[in-house]
Amino acid sequence: MSEIAVSHGVVNGAAQSAPSLPPLYRALEGLTAERHAALRLHDAGYGFAAGASAIPLAAEEFTVAARSLPIVFAATAPHMPVVITGLSAGTNLYVDAGGAWKAGAYVPAYLRRFPFFLLRVAPDSEELALCIDPSAPQVSETTGEPLFAEDGKPAPQLERAFAFTKSVEEAMLRTRTMTLRLAELGLLKSSVVQFEHHGKPLRVDGFFAVDRPALAALAPEQLAELRDRGWLEVIYAHLLSIGGMPELARSIQG
Repeated sequence: MSEIAVSHGVVNGAAQSAPSLPPLYRALEGLTAERHAALRLHDAGYGFAAGASAIPLAAEEFTVAARSLPIVFAATAPHMPVVITGLSAGTNLYVDAGGAWKAGAYVPAYLRRFPFFLLRVAPDSEELALCIDPSAPQVSETTGEPLFAEDGKPAPQLERAFAFTKSVEEAMLRTRTMTLRLAELGLLKSSVVQFEHHGKPLRVDGFFAVDRPALAALAPEQLAELRDRGWLEVIYAHLLSIGGMPELARSIQG
């Protein structure tokens, strides 16, 4: 990825259309001092994710996230991983009525990056623009730290946001490489989790997971590849995390 100056980031000069927006974002504008000099950023909690029952996750987060969040893979290619935060659409059991994240639970980098995002300035370009969702609750013109200094240069807050957003984007690209390889090896398959909840059977499906028999059947050189690329640890964290589904279900009624 090429480095960019955030003050030069423009995405077609306008907000992106709704169909192309990533999850949780309602609009994206390339940040410029001319257009966004008055913007400030403040902590508004995680209420913006209260309706998200699944949140994207990078492979590098698996070992920490697995301690408190079930991790699965999307059913559609390229089968990017997500953490399950609710067992029905529009529910997030990790966000309370005040917008606070569940104490002790891991907060995915995808949420910590919000409301920023990196987009290519054009479909065939390697140049990236730092964008912001101007409708996000964290964005204000009166409260919080300024994004730009008086001379129009990025303020420390914006420099930090760019560095973190870039690191998240790079991690997601590495994750995509991993999921494509896992699929190529035949490891990602449709999966179901079933358990008893309040005396009745509960079934959770619609996702992919690493298939244990397929993993065990890999050739030694393929297992060595997964080990050497750091993916075996990721796979085991994912498999162990699925065991947290019943605990997630118990939180539905407190």
